[in-house]
Amino acid sequence: MSFKETLVLPTITILCPVYNESENVENFYTEISRVVNPLRARYNFKFLFVDNCSTDDTSGKVKKICDSDESVRLIMYSKNFGVMKSIYTGILNSSADACAVFDCDLQDPPELLLNFISCWESGAKVVYGVRRSRSESYLLSFFRKIYRYIETFLKGGEVKIESGAWFLDKRVVHELSKCKFESYLAGLISRVGFRSIGVPYDRRPRTRGTSKFGYMKYIAYATDGLISGTLVPLRLSILIGIIFSLLSFFSIIYFIIAKFFLAAPFASGIAAAIIIVLAGFGLNFMLLGIIGEYVGRIYLDRESSNLAIIDEVYPPLPATFESLSIKPGDY
Repeated sequence: MSFKETLVLPTITILCPVYNESENVENFYTEISRVVNPLRARYNFKFLFVDNCSTDDTSGKVKKICDSDESVRLIMYSKNFGVMKSIYTGILNSSADACAVFDCDLQDPPELLLNFISCWESGAKVVYGVRRSRSESYLLSFFRKIYRYIETFLKGGEVKIESGAWFLDKRVVHELSKCKFESYLAGLISRVGFRSIGVPYDRRPRTRGTSKFGYMKYIAYATDGLISGTLVPLRLSILIGIIFSLLSFFSIIYFIIAKFFLAAPFASGIAAAIIIVLAGFGLNFMLLGIIGEYVGRIYLDRESSNLAIIDEVYPPLPATFESLSIKPGDY
């Protein structure tokens, strides 16, 4: 195949976010390459690894892959910006007709990419994996279901796009570049719109290394998901405040009537006063916490909306780009 023929082939970038995944990067590259090799006559495939400031030799192993395959590139960030900002920055720098996002641990089967491409060829702009089953504890599965119920209630419908394996058309990438970054990236992609298709699959257990996404990160991500893109929790706090205010008002009326007109016997009232005060404080703290979550997001909006800072690109960009941040189309 000539160089000219290679250029006109549609390009698909396979984006892989990594953080201390030394055990997996080589296996990921080998397995994905095995899956896409039969399609190389129709598509030009690129690999883009985005390293979130790993502390092991992950970047060194990826650089060796880059040296052996010119279609592979590595972006290294100046610090750990979190997995979602790492992915978002990588997507905007994917420079292709489509971008496929896969985790390095291969829990999302590489063969899923073939289904994604097929759906994309049929006209879908966003294709995502729908996990029918996954290897995780019963407790985590239980809380995940509870989260889905709460999310559906707050947002008036379930966000169908799950975090994990995605396939995004260049039009979607272009629209995402106009949006401010949000930690709940699945919700942001969902709100961009376009025709979306979910592909069911069974998620595999991790066979190498350990997950870097602990329970506290799950809680933070769930909070982002419930609050991102909606004012319902804030309005719900107002509604709860009004209901409790009305209950307090009617309680005051009742005590006044019972005490002065019905001659009902009451104790000194200390216990009732304590209960009312504690209930009031509890309610206020709950509502202030919800409001504070939104105020905190306003405070952090400028920093969080910026892309992750790129420290190094390997192989290095041409000299004309050395003083610039990498942008779509740079390679």
